[in-house]
Amino acid sequence: MCPLSLRFLRRLVVAATLVASLVGPARSGAQDPAAATKPAAPSLPFNPATYVPQVILPLLHTPQVQAELGIEGAKLGQLEQLFATVDGDWWRARNLPPVQQRAAIRKVEKVVKTWLTESLPREKLLRLADLERRAQGGRVLLREDVAEVVALEPAQQEKLLAAARATESAAAALGRVFQSGGGPGDLEKAALLAARERELKLPGDLLSKEQQKRWRELAGAPFDTVTLDRIYPMAPELAPSDTWINSNPLTLAGLRGKVVILHFYAFECVNCQRNLPIYAEWQRAYADKGVVVIGVQSPETDRERKPEAVITAAKEAGIDYPVQFDGDSATWKAWGNTMWPTVYVIDQQGYLRVWWQGELKGPEAQGDEVISKAVEKLLSGTADQEPAAATQRPPGPAASKNPPAQR
Repeated sequence: MCPLSLRFLRRLVVAATLVASLVGPARSGAQDPAAATKPAAPSLPFNPATYVPQVILPLLHTPQVQAELGIEGAKLGQLEQLFATVDGDWWRARNLPPVQQRAAIRKVEKVVKTWLTESLPREKLLRLADLERRAQGGRVLLREDVAEVVALEPAQQEKLLAAARATESAAAALGRVFQSGGGPGDLEKAALLAARERELKLPGDLLSKEQQKRWRELAGAPFDTVTLDRIYPMAPELAPSDTWINSNPLTLAGLRGKVVILHFYAFECVNCQRNLPIYAEWQRAYADKGVVVIGVQSPETDRERKPEAVITAAKEAGIDYPVQFDGDSATWKAWGNTMWPTVYVIDQQGYLRVWWQGELKGPEAQGDEVISKAVEKLLSGTADQEPAAATQRPPGPAASKNPPAQR
């Protein structure tokens, strides 16, 4: 098994609808016979806001929102310096269980909000609050403060919550298919799409005209949050390494202005070997167009921990682009990587754009096309101008575009 910690696609999103495997807690173990004669203990109240997507960080990473808030020049430089210090924690949070993930994101949000409070005038802070509510879509109605302003009735909130739970349950079912390797999950995808569509339609059917008016007022002036593209963190820096193949040591900071295709591999991994010709083709096609291909050899086996074996394997495979020997897996850990192979695209400003886990090409895999299109879009300068595909619009540290493959 190739993954260090096999993970499945936990989030499938459209617009600002959060889709995560947040399902009710299960119970296990034998019941105490005496307990049957006792009144059942009241269950802890469930907080509906748990289903509301955390969108502040994705919003603030987009050039459009930065412009809307007047963040430019020196202020933008300060914000990006802040991103460089906190984005790693945000990015690695994607691997945590949902409750811990939300807590980790809140911690990063707190740091960023402190900077915002100290740096922006009040009217810009209020505008950001508008944008947050707008980007949270119908699930914003599960927030207590919003429900109060909209005058949401308990029965209405129960229906909204039930719809959110149905979407989450469908997402979890799809995730289990991916986790088990049980095929493409076409039925589960259809069920998730149907649940999501029902949830998106429900507020319009459920709210009175007055309630809808109040909801619109909370969203403020029109702003398209659905097609925002640059919504991911800054890419974590490469950890220092004494061994580089085909290059002196590189840093992502030193590659600003170029598009970077970064792939994690282990030379004894069969899936990794199958991807190598595609990386070589990208190197040939894009090297003179401002694109740098970098391999990161992070070991799984004892032989892969030996620099001389890695160097020999790279030569035998005909790899002619830079490769970092990540013998202590420091870069792997900094990235929170979970699988060999994984491929990332980093834009000219150092932000993550897309990634792919597993083999790039196969009967049900078109990762080579996904990566190539992302690179060409960045090279054309249209990455933040064209509408983005709805299924790639996560509200937090996003999961990969495809389910993990196995080695």
